[in-house]
Amino acid sequence: MNPFRILIIDDESRAGKDVQKSLVRLGYAEPEIAENERDAMEIVRRADPDLVIMDIQMDAPINAMALAKKIRYDYGKPIIFITASADENTIKRAGEIDPEAYLLKPFDESELKSSVAIAVSRNRSREALMDREKQFFSTLSSMADALIATDIVGNITYMNPVAESLTEWEFGDAKHMVLQDVLSIKDSSGNKVPALSPSYRSKNKSKRTSYLTRKGGGRVLIEDNAAPLKDPQGSLVGLVVVFRKALNEDSKGLSSDQITDDPIRNIVEGIADPLFAVDKNWEITFVNQRAVELFDALDEGIIGNKFWRMFSEDVREDNIHDVSRAMARGERVSFEFYHQDSSFWFELNAYPFGGGLLLLMRDITERIEENESALRLEKLESLSLLARGFAHDFNNILTVILGNLSLANVKLPKGVEGDEEIGNALSATLRAQNRVQQLLTFAKGGSPIRQTIDFGKVISEILEEHDRDDQIQYMVENSEDIWKVDADPGQFRRVVENLLRNAEQAMPGGGKIVINLMNAGADGFSKRSLPSSLGLDEGLDYVILQVIDDGHGIDDELLGKVFEPYFTSRTQANATGIGLTVCESITRAHNGGIALEPNLPSGTRVVVAFPASTDQESTFEKIPLTDKIKSSPSILILEDDSLIRQLLVANLEREGYEVTETEDGVDTVARYIERYRSGNPYDLVIMDLSVPKGMGGARAIKEILNIDSEVKAIVSSGYSDDPAMADPKSFGFSGVLPKPYQPNELIALVRGILK
Repeated sequence: MNPFRILIIDDESRAGKDVQKSLVRLGYAEPEIAENERDAMEIVRRADPDLVIMDIQMDAPINAMALAKKIRYDYGKPIIFITASADENTIKRAGEIDPEAYLLKPFDESELKSSVAIAVSRNRSREALMDREKQFFSTLSSMADALIATDIVGNITYMNPVAESLTEWEFGDAKHMVLQDVLSIKDSSGNKVPALSPSYRSKNKSKRTSYLTRKGGGRVLIEDNAAPLKDPQGSLVGLVVVFRKALNEDSKGLSSDQITDDPIRNIVEGIADPLFAVDKNWEITFVNQRAVELFDALDEGIIGNKFWRMFSEDVREDNIHDVSRAMARGERVSFEFYHQDSSFWFELNAYPFGGGLLLLMRDITERIEENESALRLEKLESLSLLARGFAHDFNNILTVILGNLSLANVKLPKGVEGDEEIGNALSATLRAQNRVQQLLTFAKGGSPIRQTIDFGKVISEILEEHDRDDQIQYMVENSEDIWKVDADPGQFRRVVENLLRNAEQAMPGGGKIVINLMNAGADGFSKRSLPSSLGLDEGLDYVILQVIDDGHGIDDELLGKVFEPYFTSRTQANATGIGLTVCESITRAHNGGIALEPNLPSGTRVVVAFPASTDQESTFEKIPLTDKIKSSPSILILEDDSLIRQLLVANLEREGYEVTETEDGVDTVARYIERYRSGNPYDLVIMDLSVPKGMGGARAIKEILNIDSEVKAIVSSGYSDDPAMADPKSFGFSGVLPKPYQPNELIALVRGILK
């Protein structure tokens, strides 16, 4: 049996035990299971597990991500994440914790086996590295020679015990001091010489002899040598100086004229970043080759110049005071600035050196850009949370408005007073629904609620409802027998509507828009004319949507930015720059692709690819409110919003169903169990996913499934991006009803499940 210790953290006991059984079958010792944060931390401290397998979407009050960070960073434990959600935000947040693997439910035992095996291998590698590091430092500590290591500018980073003894400096006191202050060396004439031997540059590492002045003032004759420390890229990152008592105390040290006149040049030859040395008057006394290249001048043209003349007036005014004060006090100082000529950001670190400064410029452009990107993502995340809450609340309101208007539209005879106004209000409400869903898709990703649909029919409906521009000619050129697609009908509509709007805005003076649907088979023949940037899987069939306009087009240098949030090439006040971002987000969520390219001689072609469905029977059909049912199936409702609850009851009873309403999951579960045990269970349960002050649908369906595994249930929510809405069957639901919805959509779904 493998002694590797594993901890499983999952608030769902059954799921945790399933993983436990799989690991035992794979030959691992039986893992412990924790269902809450307290138990998890107790086991981590007590059992010291080698690996943690954790569900990152546990119910409140557990903050799964915070717990994972504590286990990963405070205790250094490797983690494998398991989750039912594949949304981009969850994966991004999980990636910040650097997990060993990420398993998406449902996963099979082979996936678990390979993930744990990789984690075991990495753990062994980490332990071996730690052993080597311990052995390395043990070797340094026990070597007979004295050893001092420094960083790139000569500040001490390590001393072994022999070096402490010879210099009479303890490492704790000498750490971060300048090497020359600790390794103070003079020649036989009493002249101070650099603490750096020039011989390290040659292949013959010959030693020199000189006198070391110890901390207490005594002198000792030593032999010393220095060697560079370089990183994997070959850039110099520091020095190692090795020295010992000279064998012949009577030998003479090297005279000062035998020492290089330019010790700085010896130190910095391997540095890949720009470096300057300046005297107390700010005159440049040395530059390396990278600094010469950056400032596009000859070495001789920089030496002797005033340092601050190399920079813009803004950089000088912002920083000269602090750097001058650091020079006067012999302190280190650093600041960041933007170099306009190179378009790079630099961090300038100034170190005391002689009477002046050694100034090292590090390129931090990538870090600055990453920080700006992170800030933008943080803003988008804030917008996402705001949009998600807004969408849920507003979708509830729209459900009530849309439902009541639809009922009124059905009940009132055609042509009576007010009939036209109700129709207009109904149409406006549907447009509002579309805008809210677009906001949610942009901000959160909007997990698709898939149905098998016919793109051709949906496009025809869109064009019938679309407010066309009289100056534009709209053409549809579809191939025959277009395959059906497993897609979210509402999200696909938003893609088409956004692309239509984008094309219209590109032709303010009128023109032609061509909408084309075609099949692209796995044989690859029909994919040859498509942009490679779509990233299509050669083994899959796709349905391709093309929207082509003959407008002003887009410049080549802007093509790479068109899918970025808020990017727009238009100056109109209503140009938000999120339309194509929404399209890109939707196609990615459907495992498809989108590309934009010039349509020569003028205009733009947008190509969108969706994987074709393996089931070519359509499930997306509108069913009118006719032909009431003859029997009276019983339906149990969980809905905390009283207005929506009333609307549900009215619509279902109008169709002849027997309805029981509840507003909290606890009551829902109790009512269902009561009817189930009486031998007359409910035929269907309709559940709101989120109940802020009580048990919602996700927890309630778990409780009911423990009693009746064959329960039929519909999940409904204004949070269309929730995993239960995107994959209802894995949560135990039979169908999904996103808010807002029209009465005919409700009745069609209920009939489809009960038939």
